[in-house]
Amino acid sequence: MNYSYRRSEISELDEIMKIYVDAQDYMAKNGNPQWPKGFPDRLGVKGGILGGILYSVECGGKLAAVFSAVNYDKDYDGIEGQWLTEGSYLAVHRVAVADDWRGKGAAKYIVDVAAADIAKKRGRRSIRMDTHEKNTSMRGLLIGRGFTECGIIYLIRDETPRVAFEKII
Repeated sequence: MNYSYRRSEISELDEIMKIYVDAQDYMAKNGNPQWPKGFPDRLGVKGGILGGILYSVECGGKLAAVFSAVNYDKDYDGIEGQWLTEGSYLAVHRVAVADDWRGKGAAKYIVDVAAADIAKKRGRRSIRMDTHEKNTSMRGLLIGRGFTECGIIYLIRDETPRVAFEKII
């Protein structure tokens, strides 16, 4: 597949929300409570677009996936375990693949190409990500793409534990 990424645009908010709702349903059907109904919500997604941190992945002019990328995440300050690096990193969150594109390499493209490219452009040494312990799809993807499981972090918003990963680029 010939994927490309770019910053998301407000005109695609409805399409992005459909991807997130479908991802919530997919997770729930697979026993993963990571994203309960309503998360991420429309206001948060709109803020991500307007803030320039939400990215769209396209293939053949169609929206295939979305993700966010930030230079710092306070949730990562405390870890039960140890990060591979100290200092600057790119945190990648809210990775979701459209139903029609699931299993076609869009998530691999995000972690292998898009996130690595953004990190390099921003002068970051590594990529950090986290996921729910029951999100076996994401855990398998990250380990299969060269990420190292570093420990457990706790989300500040609700103290939920997450498995933390890092990859040096």
